[in-house]
Amino acid sequence: MPRDDPIIEEERRAHTATDLIRMRLERLQQNIHKPAPIPARRAELKPPRPPPEFVRNVVGSSAAAGSAEYHIYRINRKKEQNRLDYIARIAEKEELDEEYKARKEEVERMEAERTAKKRAKRQKRKEAAKKRRAVKKEEETSDETSEDSDTRDDANNENTESMQKETKLETCDMEEQHSSH
Repeated sequence: MPRDDPIIEEERRAHTATDLIRMRLERLQQNIHKPAPIPARRAELKPPRPPPEFVRNVVGSSAAAGSAEYHIYRINRKKEQNRLDYIARIAEKEELDEEYKARKEEVERMEAERTAKKRAKRQKRKEAAKKRRAVKKEEETSDETSEDSDTRDDANNENTESMQKETKLETCDMEEQHSSH
């Protein structure tokens, strides 16, 4: 009696998980343009169903427990174990989240400190460069003014020197006139 789906039949012939994956990859490679099936993610931690408001199967207080009571006990024990597992997984997840947040905050704080330190260093260099430029500019302006004053001084010196020469000549002329008289 042949089966309807040859793919399922082929996958049943796989001896190991590696064979199954190999078969699926070969099938995907045969038709490359067909999209690969991507399974949907399972829902994150599904909470257990709330307990019923009215419990019908209550164990009685008979001296000997029958076989039905064991099954009721087993189901109730399984439900309670699932509930406790769920609580433990939620607590573990919250703990991991807190650790992650603490690590993330620590890394952000370290990065902020490093950034602030580098920013202060940049500002310091920038201020030092501004001061150097201001000093250099001051020196240039003082050099220019000193050059201007030098040229003015030179002109003044020349004027005073020429005036002094004239006065010397005049005094010499006067002395000559006085001596000749």
